[in-house]
Amino acid sequence: MKRCPQCLFLYPDSDERCDFDKTLLEAVDEAEIESATRSTRPKRRVLPVVVAAGLLLGVFVCAIYYAVSRQSQKAAAAPQTSSTPVPIATPQPPLPSPSPTVSPSPSPSPSSKALVDPTPRAAHSRASTDPVSTSGPGIGNRQGGKPVIMLTSGAKIEADEVWRTKDGIWYRRNGMVTLLKRGQVKTIVTR
Repeated sequence: MKRCPQCLFLYPDSDERCDFDKTLLEAVDEAEIESATRSTRPKRRVLPVVVAAGLLLGVFVCAIYYAVSRQSQKAAAAPQTSSTPVPIATPQPPLPSPSPTVSPSPSPSPSSKALVDPTPRAAHSRASTDPVSTSGPGIGNRQGGKPVIMLTSGAKIEADEVWRTKDGIWYRRNGMVTLLKRGQVKTIVTR
């Protein structure tokens, strides 16, 4: 075997010059090649040692982070005590609540009357709790059958109760009260 004295690349005995730097190759014996290859083997053992040390360091850093975060969570959960006195508020007697109130959505019970709310509101936000019949007897109560709302889009809504207000057409279905705009409703029929 031959070797380049500059780059130490090995060539077969048939080559005369180095392919890279064009220097004249020199002949080497097998013992010299063996000693050169042994010197590179310990360098390969360094890489796994460095990788293992890096992994251990990463696990150690993660353990420290976990311990610190757990400790800060415990400190945040623990009640804070201070050396300064905190004034204690004396309980105030409860204010009397007004007994007549208006629910936010109209309720279609025929027996109740509209209640007056003492707070001033716009005219369109007054609500009546009485259902308004929309197309004849039985609409608004459960005695005349179930009302069906025919929409302008062609859809049908079967409702438990239906009533009309200034805001639009209200209907109750399965305990839910919903408002439809007047332009959405084509007609209301009873089945």
